[in-house]
Amino acid sequence: MKIGYKFTPEQREHLRLGHLGQVAWNKGNGGCKRGHAPSLYVAMPSGIKVWLGCRRENRAKYRAKNKEQIQLKSRLGRYGISIDEFESLWNRQNGVCAICGISLKEIKYRIDHDHNTGKVRGLLCISCNTGVGLFKDSPVILTGAVRYLEDGKHS
Repeated sequence: MKIGYKFTPEQREHLRLGHLGQVAWNKGNGGCKRGHAPSLYVAMPSGIKVWLGCRRENRAKYRAKNKEQIQLKSRLGRYGISIDEFESLWNRQNGVCAICGISLKEIKYRIDHDHNTGKVRGLLCISCNTGVGLFKDSPVILTGAVRYLEDGKHS
């Protein structure tokens, strides 16, 4: 038990029985330990009663602490790839943009994918990903752009 924190007799009994798997200590009058009025608590689907203000605050703290992991998980889910596939892609590209070669550790990156098939092609920096998108993912248009740029060098 923490020094300076007082458990109610009911919480003490639940703690004593908790290791036996009988009754969770936080089932009952409240799930957060901050002592809000019982009228403020709302029962969650699990049966635990919590004060929504504390729940929001705890979730905000978790999101702030785990921002990068949450963003990565969201991105991976959006493109249907696992963390192992992502790490394999990252290692294959040595952590650099597949087009310009800039380090992706220093800048934000994008997971590039084929808009027709949804298949992931690689990791790109924001500029290269935007460029590919503006050229409509078309090799024909990109080849025309290359020819245009090369012709401009000789004049």
